[in-house]
Amino acid sequence: MDSKIVINVAKEDGRSRLKESYHNAPYKLTHYGAANLTDHLEMIIMSASPGIMDTDHLHIDVHVKEEAQLKLFTQSFNKLHPMKTGASQHTDVQVAGGGILHYIPHPVTPFKDSIFKATNHIHLAEDAVLMWGDIISVGRIYMKEAFEFDRLHTQTKIFRSGKLAFIDNQLLQPKMQPIQKMLFFEGYTHQATFLFSALFAQELKNELDEILTVEYNDISYGFTQASSDVIMLRALGSDGELLYDFLQMLGQLCWDFTMHKLSVSKEIEAVENEVTEPLPVVAEVVVVEETVIAKKKSTASPRNKKVSKNKQGEELKYA
Repeated sequence: MDSKIVINVAKEDGRSRLKESYHNAPYKLTHYGAANLTDHLEMIIMSASPGIMDTDHLHIDVHVKEEAQLKLFTQSFNKLHPMKTGASQHTDVQVAGGGILHYIPHPVTPFKDSIFKATNHIHLAEDAVLMWGDIISVGRIYMKEAFEFDRLHTQTKIFRSGKLAFIDNQLLQPKMQPIQKMLFFEGYTHQATFLFSALFAQELKNELDEILTVEYNDISYGFTQASSDVIMLRALGSDGELLYDFLQMLGQLCWDFTMHKLSVSKEIEAVENEVTEPLPVVAEVVVVEETVIAKKKSTASPRNKKVSKNKQGEELKYA
C-alpha cells in the first residue's frame, strides 16, 4: 500500500497554525491535545494498521514556514511485519527561516525476516532549528525474535541553506554482522539517536557538557558536535519506553534552550531599534516655526510701529 502524510504549518496572528494537511489510509493526522493551547502547533500521526506490511511505502512531507513552530508526535511503536520484498518510508522536511521542528517518534520494532529502509531528507534555512529523534529495537524480545530481522537501513541527511551539513547512514544486517558485539549493540536491545541542529549548536553543546554528567544504570550514551551546527547523541538501552522518555527529555531541554535564545535575540533587537531610532519629525517642525516667528519679529516694518508724544513733545516709539 502506498500512503502519504502532508503537513503544512504557518504562523498567523502570533500562533503556528495548520494551513494544509493530507493523509490517507491507514494513517490519520490530528491535533495533539487542544488546538490553541500553545503558540506552537502540536500534531500526532496515528495509524489504524497493526504495522508496516510487505511492499508498503509511506511518504511524509512536512513544511514549516517562516517563524512557525511544530512539535510532531506518533501514536505508538512502529511494527515491521515479516517480509519477502521489503517496505520503505521517506520523510521530506522543509523548515523555513526562523522555523522550528521537533520530531521524536516511537521506536521501530522489526519482526523476524522484516526488511525496511527509512530515508530522511531535512532541508533547513540558515536560522532554522531542528530537534530529531530515532529509536531502533532489535525485535520482539519476549517472542525470542531478537536480531532475527533481515535488514534495517536508515539514512538521515541534513541540509542547511542548500548545502549538506550532516549525514547518518546506518545499515543493520544481523545475519552478516556481529551485531551483538562491541561497536554494535554490545548486549543492549535498543539504540537511540538524537540530533539537534541550529546556528547556536556550540552554545548548547557547552550546556550539555555540564548537564549530561549523570550515569544511568539502564542507559549508556555519548554525544558530540558532529559539525558547526549539528549535535549528535547516541544511546543504548534495554527498554524502548525508557529511551523514548530520555529523548523526549532531551528534546524538551533543547526546545527550552531555543526559546531562551529567541527571547534574548528579540530583546537585543528591541534595544538596538531604540538606539538607532531617529528623532520625531514633529520636533524639527516646531524648531523651524519658532525660528520663523523670531525672524518676523526682528524684521518688523517701522510703519507698523505705534508713535506717541510725551508732554514735552518728544516722540516715544514702541512696538
